[in-house]
Amino acid sequence: MTTNKDLAIQKIEKEFEKLSNLVLEQLQLLDEVLNSKEDSVQEKIIGKLLSNEEKIDKHDVQLDENIIKVMVLYHPVATDLRRLFAIYHMCINLERVGDLVVNIALTYTDMKDSSMLADSASTLHNMLKITSKMVNRALLSFINEDTEFAKWTINKDMEFDDLNKKLLKKNIKAAGLPKESQRVLNNLVDVRSIIAALERIGDNATNIAESSLYAMTGSNIRHQNPKTEN
Repeated sequence: MTTNKDLAIQKIEKEFEKLSNLVLEQLQLLDEVLNSKEDSVQEKIIGKLLSNEEKIDKHDVQLDENIIKVMVLYHPVATDLRRLFAIYHMCINLERVGDLVVNIALTYTDMKDSSMLADSASTLHNMLKITSKMVNRALLSFINEDTEFAKWTINKDMEFDDLNKKLLKKNIKAAGLPKESQRVLNNLVDVRSIIAALERIGDNATNIAESSLYAMTGSNIRHQNPKTEN
C-alpha cells in the first residue's frame, strides 16, 4: 500500500530527476558553445543556458522545501532519511555545477578571439568530455543504485585532477616558449590550483553560513544577493 509519505518521497525523486536532466543539458549546451564558431549561435546558446540556470535555482529551492516538509510531517525511517539527505547534498553540488557551466560559457565567449584559447581548445574539450561523463555516471549510480558507477566517478576525480595539470603543462610546452617562460607558466598553473582549492573552501564557507542563517531565521537566502555590512 502506497502511503502519503511514499508519494511525497516519489515527488521529490521526480523533481530531483528534472534538476539532474537540466544540469546534464547545461553540460551539453556548454559543449555546443565550445564547438560553435558563429557569434549568433553562441548568443542563442548562452540565452538558453541562462534560462536553464533560473530553472535550476527554482528546482533547487523547491526540493529543499519539500525535503524538509517530508521530514517534519512523516518522520521517515532511516532508509528514507539517507536517500533524502543524499538528494539534498546532491542538489547542492548540481547547483554548483550549473553555476560553473554558465561561468565557463561566458568566459569562453569573452575570450573567443584569444590565440591562447585557440591553442587550448582541444584540452578544454577533453576536460569537458571527462567531467560530463563523471556527472552523468554519478547521477546514474544514484538513480540505478549502482555502486560501481559511484566508485568509477570517485576514482576518475583523482585521475582528472592529475590530467588537468598534465594537459595544461603539455600545452605550455607545445607553445614553443623559452624554457624560462615555460617554468614561469608551469608555476602559475600550480599557483592556480592552490587558488582554485582556496576558492572552493570559500564557497563551502558561504554554504555553511547560509545554512546557519536558515537554521536561525528560517529564511532561505540562496540564489539571492542580500545586502551585507563589512
